[in-house]
Amino acid sequence: MFNKYFALHEANNILPSIRESMAHLQHLQKEFKTAYHHLQAVKKGSFEDEIKNKEDIFMLEAWIDFLEIQAQHFIQQLEKHSIYVKSIDDGLVDFPARLYGKSIFLCWRQGEEYISHYHEWFETFNHRKKITLTDDD
Repeated sequence: MFNKYFALHEANNILPSIRESMAHLQHLQKEFKTAYHHLQAVKKGSFEDEIKNKEDIFMLEAWIDFLEIQAQHFIQQLEKHSIYVKSIDDGLVDFPARLYGKSIFLCWRQGEEYISHYHEWFETFNHRKKITLTDDD
């Protein structure tokens, strides 16, 4: 089903880099939201301002597109290594693993020291359960 399954210790060992990745994605998201709100404000300007603001609008739209492309590329690189970002806002990341022969996701949320929960592949963060063992332990 997945091109890689993580052992619990393996997923926990790469958390420092995942923390860095989430911080970077959250920074991109914050810049995106700021630029988007600025663009909306510029677009709501008066007709006289519109002519002066055409270049500003173009630059803001280009910057927004660039930020989105950067974030998508970053997420794709993580997914290439079977690391799935579920929420940038909440800092949720899933790692495919095996438990009793079943495919699951090891589930980590930003702020947690290590991975201590999992959920089945069709479930969400709200359904996560405490880890006791994985097939690799």
